[in-house]
Amino acid sequence: MTLSTRLSSVIQTVFHPIRFVLKFLHSHKIKTILLVVIGVPAVALTMFIMAPDKVEFITAEVERGDLYQTVEAVGSVISEKDLDLKFPLTGLVEQVLVDEGDIVIVGQELALLRTTSISADVASASAKLQAARAELRALEEGARPEDIAITQAEVENKKASLQAAQATLESAEANLENSLRKLKELNLETDIGLIGYVQTARSTISEQITTAQNSLNVFDDVFQTTIVENAVEFQQARTFDEYSITKKLAENVLLQTSRIAPLTHYADALSGLRTTRDALTQTSEAANKAYAVILSLNPTSYFSVSVKETQKNTIATERDTVQDAIKSIDSAIKSLQDASANYRTQIATEDGNVSIAQGKKDTALADILTFQTSLRIQEAQLELRKAGTRQADIDASKARVNQAYADVRRVQAQYEDHILRAPIAGSITKVSLKEGEFTGDFDNTSRSITMLGDSPYRIEVHVSEIDIPKVTYSQTGVIALDAYPNRDFFLSVTEIDPAATDIDGVPKYRIKLDFIDDEEDSLKIGMTGDVDIITDVRVDTIYVPARAVIDNNVVRVRTGEQEYEERIVDVGMETDTEMEILSGLSIGEEVILLIKD
Repeated sequence: MTLSTRLSSVIQTVFHPIRFVLKFLHSHKIKTILLVVIGVPAVALTMFIMAPDKVEFITAEVERGDLYQTVEAVGSVISEKDLDLKFPLTGLVEQVLVDEGDIVIVGQELALLRTTSISADVASASAKLQAARAELRALEEGARPEDIAITQAEVENKKASLQAAQATLESAEANLENSLRKLKELNLETDIGLIGYVQTARSTISEQITTAQNSLNVFDDVFQTTIVENAVEFQQARTFDEYSITKKLAENVLLQTSRIAPLTHYADALSGLRTTRDALTQTSEAANKAYAVILSLNPTSYFSVSVKETQKNTIATERDTVQDAIKSIDSAIKSLQDASANYRTQIATEDGNVSIAQGKKDTALADILTFQTSLRIQEAQLELRKAGTRQADIDASKARVNQAYADVRRVQAQYEDHILRAPIAGSITKVSLKEGEFTGDFDNTSRSITMLGDSPYRIEVHVSEIDIPKVTYSQTGVIALDAYPNRDFFLSVTEIDPAATDIDGVPKYRIKLDFIDDEEDSLKIGMTGDVDIITDVRVDTIYVPARAVIDNNVVRVRTGEQEYEERIVDVGMETDTEMEILSGLSIGEEVILLIKD
């Protein structure tokens, strides 16, 4: 078969079926059209129905920032010139601070109930909060790789030192007895001779640490005063934050210094004195920053020049006290160094009479014991550092911090209920309270102070029974009046009704707020607007949209294009739109808000 014949046979074999199909389509035109019109859409519809479902995720990222919890309500401008002021609870009147005819400013204390028990609760709650925060910081810091490496090197160093001491001991045993007895007698004489100085150093350290801690407590009392606290918040919040950081460092250093093991020897006493001086220096820095905060505050209608001078003098006095404490420590250091100089000379003289072998023997014995103990401790610390901090321990510590913070807010609010303050500026017209008497129940109108306000304008709102537990005295807020759409008016909570009022068949609680600034020329009775009261704040915390958290604190975390996992998280404070996450999520992860089929 020739090449041309084979090519012809191949072409016929390939194109014969095509010719057959074309011939069939030509002779069956109607069937072909029906097949195209009906068959193709049917196949396409079948493919669409059989295709797997694809869902759409509406997601949001886990973020870090500040959260503000607010209570929202509609408020209106009211007029109150004649005010009948009463305590929100009953108790014994400790002190009446005003007389009829006195002129008072906003927030001025008018009368006090006995606060012995609640004051102790405030101090206790604050101390627990500080302890919980210190515990959390220690757990979060954990052990760095550098720390583990350093500890490992220290273990090896202790082993080498122990081996060297054992070798020295073996070479010096023959000449021990005579020279060791003489050296021991001199060491004993040294310890006895300096015991008085060591005891004095121990007493000085304890006394001056207490002095510094008391000074820091005085600073807390100054800045926790409502008038000072408000002035700082509106004028020097950033400077106060710097002071707070320095004060925290001082508190931690003082606490660590107070835990130094009992001082029994000269070297321990000298080291303890120097450590204490460092702690006092940190406290002095905190005192200087506290003084700077008060000095930088500008007097206002409620933070008067007199108040400023009083608080400034208080801090200055404590600052001088801390400086005196540093001088006392310096004096103790010098006395101890001077006293030990003679003994050191005697020991050096006696060491000259001791043979090299005897000296090495004595040193080796002490070193062996020291290095054995130190090696065991160092090995245990190495294992502890390698183990690391468990996440469960950190999460539990965070929960304890939040609980302690909530307890502080609660007892502080209870403490404020024992203080009757002027809600607005004005003059006292009647004082019906007497020191030592019982205030009676809420309906006893005879136990009150009546005043005439300078400015008649206040804001009145009614909130639900769900929101009322969140609101406490001296909380701040803002109102956007409809008459001034582009302007915010800042407020302070000054009055909370203890009983509900029926509003359209629904029990609600009346709250009255005063304007922080003088806005009398801008207001008219009856003006309304939306009020936001800030009830809680979380600074630099992790949060997600509230609707991302479903039943039983479950969050759906996206892991792929069409995949996600359900994860249980620990939640904290909730706002209208966000939820604080204490543990279980990391910044940048995607959480699912809605799944669309």
